[in-house]
Formats: sequence, structure tokens, C-alpha cells
Amino acid sequence: MKVESLIFAVDDVLYDATQQLSAARMSAVRAMREAGLPVDVETAYRALDEIVRETGPDDTRHFDRLLERLGLQWNPSVIAAGVVAYRATGPVYLRPFSDTVPTLLKLRDDGHKLGVASKGRAVKQWQKLIQLGLGHMFHAVTISEETGSEELNTATLFRALEKLSVKPERAMFIGCDLTHEIAIANSAKMTTVRIKTGATRTSNPRTPEEKPSFEIGKLSDILEILRQSS
Repeated sequence: MKVESLIFAVDDVLYDATQQLSAARMSAVRAMREAGLPVDVETAYRALDEIVRETGPDDTRHFDRLLERLGLQWNPSVIAAGVVAYRATGPVYLRPFSDTVPTLLKLRDDGHKLGVASKGRAVKQWQKLIQLGLGHMFHAVTISEETGSEELNTATLFRALEKLSVKPERAMFIGCDLTHEIAIANSAKMTTVRIKTGATRTSNPRTPEEKPSFEIGKLSDILEILRQSS
């Protein structure tokens, strides 16, 4: 198998998104508590986590919905305290895994075309890549919003492959979510690599479609897979 291109998901692949979001949410509910939220921190955190899972990370009313979920009246000062703390904490944890940059540089030096294919909103995902210092590392970036979807789909992957001028059988996709990333890349006939990080790191394939071609514990392990496959 000759791999010409490697296409990466973003969250929990290039950086620890799970840790970043958890820290930001905890900081937010603590600030809301200090601003007058009459609920203990753990209860508020669990409720906020449920709301984000239900409405998605791009919803702009998480803290409004939190007060509603807790049966409290709308309070702009409490909500604002949460927003400020969340925005202040997030960038602190927005940094690449320690081996992300060295691995990407090595892959580029070896002549591989590098791409991103990610779920989400284009501006938000591009903002992450720029803040991570990775925006210039990739030959092509495609976000699912560009193909009319909130989630990664085959159209997103095919557009990324088209930008890179690479056929699916010559491309490798690296993601962490078996259902929403690996299964999609498998259906696009790409070689799939599951990195065991983030909230889904302990999950196991439930269907043949979710079974990755390879599994790795850290991003730099991809170099050994390429050596063995060449």
C-alpha cells in the first residue's frame, strides 16, 4: 500500500479537545456559582455536559439552557460570568499534542500530502487550526459545513481528496471516533487509523464498518505504520 496523502480529523487527534472543553466548562460553572448561581458546581457541570451533548458544541445558548434545565430564572450577569470564564480558559488548553508538529513536519518532509477533514463549522475549526499554529501545515482543509453537514460525511472526505488530487485507496484517514469518523472513512474506501484519545478512547467497534485498519496510541505512531506498509 502506497500512501500518498494523510487526512486528519481535528478534535482529540491534533490536540486534546476533551481536556480543553472539560476545563473550560468547569471554569464556567465555577464563575457562574461565584456570580450567584444557587447550585453546587458538580450538579451544574453535569447538567451543562448533558446540554452540550444534546445540542452540539456550536450552540450559542448553552448557559441560557443551563439555567432553564436547573429551573432557574434567566440571569444575564450569571450567564455572562460563565461566558467570560469559558472564553478565558479555552485558549489555555488549546495546544497541540507534544508530537503533533514533529509528526506533521516529518510527513511533509517525506513527501506526503497532508489534509484536514473535520466535522463542524468552517470558521470555528479554522480558528482552532490557526490558534494551534497548524493552519499552514496542511495542503488542504475541508470542514463538513462546506458540504452542508454538521457531521463528517463522505462528501467532506471526497472534497478533501479532490483538493489533494488523491484517490481514496491512496489516502489514510486518522480519527478517534469510531462511529462518526472511522466508519465514514471506511465507507469512502480509505485506509483508516484510529487514535485512542479523548472521550471515545475506550470504545470498541460495534459493527464491521467501525473497525479501523490500524489503531495507535499517539500520533507519532503513524510513522511506524507507514514504514511497515511501504
